[in-house]
Amino acid sequence: MLAIFRLEQKSSTIRELATMLKAGMALGEALNVLKQRAAYPQLQQVIREGAEHVAAGGSFSEVLAEYPEEFSELTTAVIAMGEQTGRLDEAFAQVATYLEREYSLRQMIMRETFYPKVLLVCCIIIPCAIPALIEALRGSVWLGLWIFIKNVSKWALGLGIPIYLAYLIYRSLGKGKQMREGLDSLKLHIPLLGAVVRRLALAKFARALSYTYSAGVPMAQAITLSASAMGNSILERRFKSAVPLVQRGYKLSEALGKAPDVDDMAMHMLQTGEQTGELDATMECLADHFEQAAATSIHRMAIMALPIGVIFVGIIVAYILIQFYVGYFGQLLE
Repeated sequence: MLAIFRLEQKSSTIRELATMLKAGMALGEALNVLKQRAAYPQLQQVIREGAEHVAAGGSFSEVLAEYPEEFSELTTAVIAMGEQTGRLDEAFAQVATYLEREYSLRQMIMRETFYPKVLLVCCIIIPCAIPALIEALRGSVWLGLWIFIKNVSKWALGLGIPIYLAYLIYRSLGKGKQMREGLDSLKLHIPLLGAVVRRLALAKFARALSYTYSAGVPMAQAITLSASAMGNSILERRFKSAVPLVQRGYKLSEALGKAPDVDDMAMHMLQTGEQTGELDATMECLADHFEQAAATSIHRMAIMALPIGVIFVGIIVAYILIQFYVGYFGQLLE
């Protein structure tokens, strides 16, 4: 959630910079206007240092390069190209549009996975709430509340802590190159999820290549930057292998044709874009296609999760009720 908030604030700030530059303001003046309005400390620091650096005769892209955790190489390269060509307002507008589309993509993923998350919470809350509700109906409200708190605490300790530890281990192991590639390879081979990961990565590549190419970044560098934006080291390595071929004079479609992850439809669209000279627009259309395909797959997975979750919760409720009535009638018989 915090990452999405930061992404939204960065896209909004860069959009404001693009608007002010298009209106005729100097970059240093625009940065001075925004430096007190940044939503979180890291962004505020980048803008403040940028204003000082630009006032001293430096470039804003040099400051962005010092904060790779906040601004990717792709963003820095597009803005640097805008500074070199004198079209900085267009460069900021392109970066803002790219970040806005990335924000929309993440929002889509959160929206489609909302109900499965709610079901997961229900699978935890309902088993905790039913024994408490039974005690409350028997007249002991405070005892029921205590049972609920105790059950939730057990779930939190028994499930929450192991999940958090697994997450920390995942984050620490993911920093190593070999382990990261192993995890990324595993993601690609998980049924259903692997197709979603691949489509989202291809959408990011196509979107990034569209913006870097239209900004004037050389094709070889644009491929490298766009591959880095895919979020999967396996696919990143496969697509970066096209760079030497492009440098030797091959067309992009010929270079990427050796990658097994590009389907025939995408290849034909790419070839059409090269023939018509509208490669950036074609890649934008490809990104829309892959994003829509990923959204459809995620939606199907969410629909599949709904009945499975309901059945699972029903089994839990039935088990608890059977336990209760067996114990209740057992006491009567005694």
